[in-house]
Amino acid sequence: MAVITLTSDFGWADYYVGAMKGIIYQIAPQATIVDITHEIPAHDIVSGALVLREIWRTFPPKTIHVAVVDPGVGTDRKIILAQYAGQMFLVPDNGLITFVQQTSPAEQVNVVSNESLFCQPISPTFHGRDIFAPVAAHLARDLNPDQVGPRQSYVSLLDIPACQTNNSGISGQVIHVDRYGNLITNITADQLHRFARAKQVCQVRLGEKPIGLVRRVFADVERGHVVSYLGSAGMLEIAVNQGRADKELSAGPGTAVEVI
Repeated sequence: MAVITLTSDFGWADYYVGAMKGIIYQIAPQATIVDITHEIPAHDIVSGALVLREIWRTFPPKTIHVAVVDPGVGTDRKIILAQYAGQMFLVPDNGLITFVQQTSPAEQVNVVSNESLFCQPISPTFHGRDIFAPVAAHLARDLNPDQVGPRQSYVSLLDIPACQTNNSGISGQVIHVDRYGNLITNITADQLHRFARAKQVCQVRLGEKPIGLVRRVFADVERGHVVSYLGSAGMLEIAVNQGRADKELSAGPGTAVEVI
């Protein structure tokens, strides 16, 4: 029986996650359910997209990833089933799949529309329970993906500005703040390494604030000091050693970052 992962912004205070699991176990009692996180900031599609990008390759083939960060629930937005490298993603078609798609283009995309697979009646505000959960459970029982609905040739992507790179530097921005207050940017390790080979010494600037050299780990600076480094997601990050960079530097998504 397949592994089903769950990622959402539901939190743990309400019944939402438990209800989804109950539906899955009714249909596919032998399934293995893995909670990735239910602490995505409410309605934060970018944060959810980053989580999906970082976790999917750690799972075995045929894993079914269910991600529900869905501020448009109940509208005419689509739900899609997208396949990447032998794994399946059941997500709202609102850009949540963006970073996975950029890593490995989809092999097949189906619009989830077969209502015979859904729980009835369908709540217009809880598609996680009534659509995502039962469809994932049927897929775990080897349902053919083409039975969820018709194929389409595209997925919706988030409009995240790309970094600008030239001989004088890299211009990017903060795209996410993690639970420690670390600032994750859209500047990749590859971009930084290419620029560093030409420049040899790279300085980071957050807005107008000089951050200094790119370091290896937090402890390369003293406690309470600002540090930039390549994080585990392969992106340039800015932190305060044992502090919160977002608060201490008054920064968040959209704040400009430069490497010079």
